[in-house]
Amino acid sequence: MTPEQLTALIIGISLFIIIIGGIVFMLAYTMPIAEKLYRKQWTRNNDESFKRGCSAPEIAFHFDMYNQGMAFREANLSRIKEVEIESLGVRLVGEYYDFGFKKAIILLPGRTETCYYGAYYAEAFKNGGYNVMLIDPRAHGLSGGDKITLGKEEGIDALNWAKFLHDKLANETIALYGLCGGATAACVALTNPDCPKYINAFIADGMFYSFYRVYKRHIRDEKHPIYPVVWEVLAKVKKNNNVNPYTLTPSNLIKKVKVPSLLLAGEFDKFSLPKETQLLLNKCGSSDKKMVLINNARHSHLRYDNKSSYDETVTTFLKTH
Repeated sequence: MTPEQLTALIIGISLFIIIIGGIVFMLAYTMPIAEKLYRKQWTRNNDESFKRGCSAPEIAFHFDMYNQGMAFREANLSRIKEVEIESLGVRLVGEYYDFGFKKAIILLPGRTETCYYGAYYAEAFKNGGYNVMLIDPRAHGLSGGDKITLGKEEGIDALNWAKFLHDKLANETIALYGLCGGATAACVALTNPDCPKYINAFIADGMFYSFYRVYKRHIRDEKHPIYPVVWEVLAKVKKNNNVNPYTLTPSNLIKKVKVPSLLLAGEFDKFSLPKETQLLLNKCGSSDKKMVLINNARHSHLRYDNKSSYDETVTTFLKTH
């Protein structure tokens, strides 16, 4: 071996060691972050995980929204009945607001939220002429289960809630309202071959285009390194929660949604971008579809940030469907 060849070999080995060492160091740093995020966000570890109550009391506007919802709930206690069903072998619990109508709407909340979160929206649904079904999703609140499945099983749960509302509580038609990840569950329900015809309207609030896109934005917002943390967390979700987060996504489902659909977007939503809501609208398979941009509104706070615009939009849609 010539001196030049030996030098090239040494340089090559050194670069290999540096690259491998860098990868090992990076994984040693990021894997604990991914494990912490997975355990905090995608699985229920104890009775304190995803319990009923305000999910972010440290955020003043979120806490105020929660308190307003609780005030509406308190004022309507005589209308509320605690109900439960079984779905896919799991006990699910919710609160049913009976306002005396023949129609009901099911609010499917996003991750970490329970039926108490939905109380803030119940007034708008009531004004639209609907009874209101607020649920603790599986792995949340008083419901059973310990895994979030990104809408895969939650969508089946929505169908079973709808059957309960129709068959047991005499509601003639049902609408689905999905907040963020809850909109994915609604799409799963609406595109299921067994979806009944009495589920005949859909409102999506902050529906994301794909889970991969929105979760990258959440990781960045929490000031974690996006890569490889996003891949590591999604690998854990895919392995442990029995769902493929890359394929179970609204952008793949909504083309099969045929019921009248209202897609709500927030002007300042930094997670579910309005331009992506427009893409979803373009893909939506319904002949009766509309997107409305709520000005000055943030993700999951559309009604709080612009109540007059939100209420007018939602109640008008509900009154005509």
